[in-house]
Amino acid sequence: MNANKTFVVVDLETTGQSVAKGGRIIQIGMTFIKNRRIIDHFESFVNPGQAIERNIQQLTHISEKDVRDAPYFEEIAPVLKSMLQDTVLIAHNINFDYPYLNDELTRTGFPALDNPAIDTVQLAQILLPTAPGYRLLDLTTYLNITLNNAHRANADAHATALLFLKLWQKAEQLPVVVLQQLQFGQWPLLRQTQDFLRAVKPKGQRDDLEIVSQVAINKPELVNHPKPTHLPAYPKTAQEKMQQFGHWLTPNTAQNELMNRIQAFMTKKTNGVLTLLTAPKIGKTLGYLLPLSFDVHARPMVLLTNDESLQHQQQQLVEKIAKLLDVQQQAAILYQPTDYIDVAKFNRILQQVDTATPTQFFKARLLVWLTQTQTGLLHEIQVGAAHLALIHDIRSDDTGRFYQRAQRLVNAADVLIMNFATYFNQSRDLLAARQLSAWPAVVMETPSAFVNELSAYYAVEINLTAMQNSLKGLIHQEIAGLTHKQRLFIKQSAAEALKLIKQTRQTDQLPAQLKRVERLLLICQKLTTVLQIGDGTLPAFWETLPAQLMQINRLQHQPEVTVKTIVVEDNGQKQTVKHFFVPVQTSYQTNFLPQLDKLLVVSEYLDHQVSGFLRDVPTQMTAERDFIHFDNSPVTVVQMGKTSPVSHLQALTQQAVGEMMVILPDIERVNHWYQKLKHVLTTEYGLVAEGVTGSLEKIQRQRHAEQQNILLVTPKIMATMWLRDQELPRVVMVPEREVWQPVSRLALVLTEMQRHRQALLITQLNAMQRHRFKSQLVMTPHFDVKNNLIAQYNQLLADF
Repeated sequence: MNANKTFVVVDLETTGQSVAKGGRIIQIGMTFIKNRRIIDHFESFVNPGQAIERNIQQLTHISEKDVRDAPYFEEIAPVLKSMLQDTVLIAHNINFDYPYLNDELTRTGFPALDNPAIDTVQLAQILLPTAPGYRLLDLTTYLNITLNNAHRANADAHATALLFLKLWQKAEQLPVVVLQQLQFGQWPLLRQTQDFLRAVKPKGQRDDLEIVSQVAINKPELVNHPKPTHLPAYPKTAQEKMQQFGHWLTPNTAQNELMNRIQAFMTKKTNGVLTLLTAPKIGKTLGYLLPLSFDVHARPMVLLTNDESLQHQQQQLVEKIAKLLDVQQQAAILYQPTDYIDVAKFNRILQQVDTATPTQFFKARLLVWLTQTQTGLLHEIQVGAAHLALIHDIRSDDTGRFYQRAQRLVNAADVLIMNFATYFNQSRDLLAARQLSAWPAVVMETPSAFVNELSAYYAVEINLTAMQNSLKGLIHQEIAGLTHKQRLFIKQSAAEALKLIKQTRQTDQLPAQLKRVERLLLICQKLTTVLQIGDGTLPAFWETLPAQLMQINRLQHQPEVTVKTIVVEDNGQKQTVKHFFVPVQTSYQTNFLPQLDKLLVVSEYLDHQVSGFLRDVPTQMTAERDFIHFDNSPVTVVQMGKTSPVSHLQALTQQAVGEMMVILPDIERVNHWYQKLKHVLTTEYGLVAEGVTGSLEKIQRQRHAEQQNILLVTPKIMATMWLRDQELPRVVMVPEREVWQPVSRLALVLTEMQRHRQALLITQLNAMQRHRFKSQLVMTPHFDVKNNLIAQYNQLLADF
């Protein structure tokens, strides 16, 4: 493919998924590129000769009025053929637009096109491996490309042209070794997409990379070991803080109160726990980092949260504070070894050509990602890869290159940032490396997740019945590819394992049960190794054996372990499950708290049970709590009364309020509402539904607050709405009262909605709920749900 050819980006809007099923083009947009510049545009509505369904009108914003006087496809076909002659076609999802265009040509009696073609979806997946999604809107947002009127062919074609030019630039910046691998490797790329990559010329060598066997990776950061530093005196008043930090800080009253409360707690001689409930949007992260940065005795400090976005914000703030104070203060993030890529393993797998197309394609993405990533954390590139076996095959252990880098940075850092699982696994070793008995200060956000993960860390479930059934099957299974000695080993080992299961069921002595389960898991692990030599099949749950063995070993070192025998039913068969665990309060008091001097728990929302759990400390520690108030705007509540929630939604969609969310009791109700709404909404709002149009994770990843979408979700959203980048939209509807059970959900929703300057909740609250949360909500006065909802919402929202 010649880079000097004319490239034409084509985008179609259609009435259906295929011409064969009656679909027709209703708009075509084309953008012409020559010498890497946009030189021309073509656009036209097309009369499909049929009605346009309402959902297509909502998606494309193209009405029957728009196409009524437009030419039929056969009228513009000769012009299209002429304009596309001797060009390279480009589309975002080329295998939709190109075949569709050809099907329309052949339907109307014209010869099909045979132009070379490039797919920008695949190019983006390879060259932008960490993008949050690969819809055109996701990519234009990610690259700051203007896309007005999405799903209009002319706008989409122009945006795709700009995307293509940026991707071309990205390809040129790749190191030569990686570009050559993309150009000549066996990658399952659509049409002539790989031919385009072969036409790309590299811009030169890059000094920021090192070559490891066949791959290029970022050079490691230099590790500066901390030196003693002199810190200025802590500024107590807001005025003193302003004088020291200027307009960068601009603290509000609540933030200043938070800072001073933490500073007072840290200066106390006694060890203890302080839980702080804060109002939204007071700058709580800076509120605790700044006073801790002034305290030399708080180093090294540990920051715990499962919110990855918050972790990066913490790291950036630590570095910024250090620069403003002109002191040395470094922050580093650490994950579990298995969260990182093992470069050596990937190099070995790269040699193999996989017949599985997604796996082979993912290797191309990994090659590019390794030139970009500073961390080597695999979750950076999980979009579209979560279910690939390759991810498991390239996970690191504690000897991996990227994990070793991260550990060196953490060992030299003043501020250690971790999620809960990493802390539970790594804390003792990190303390030993610094010759410390306890961390001076630990700050925790997202405390509800902490309690759940601590409970899971010191627990394991063993399904004895399922394991027994699989072992019996092995005894009678004829496995090809094994020697007589290996078959005998399987039979003898399976028989011993079955005997251990029987003994585990019969004994009531806990230490004996743990020992026998440990022996059982070890035998099964050895069986797995032998079975992998032959063609025997293993039950899926055997993949968890290494993790279960690690948990059993961990429990054997605990002084207080409990076991429960649970009987569950699966496909009509009763199954015995042994649940071994340490009571979570015991784990907290005997394993977690002894590793720290002072614990700060800072959160916008803290369930009273979690709060009580965290403040239940040994007698030698103090337990304090406080509330940092702020005059946040209360949430405006509209009581639905007996008026249909659909009527409220129809009225709200007339206001173009941006994204709205409807929280429903379960997936079944989400599907019910989706089917109902897709037939009654008459505006340009789109419907996005959990479990229908995608998983909750996908919906959250692809959200755009300015989009006119109605999101239908289950209360599962409650587990993630506290995440820094997952805030609720400013308009939320909860049409079924069941969602407010337990009532703590209402507290959480109101708190999170207060992140907005003004927010609107449409629901039905009883007198108890209204009284309990009166400080956080204001009931809309004189809102008559029986009359002219559109006019009333228009007035209500105009006052926002």
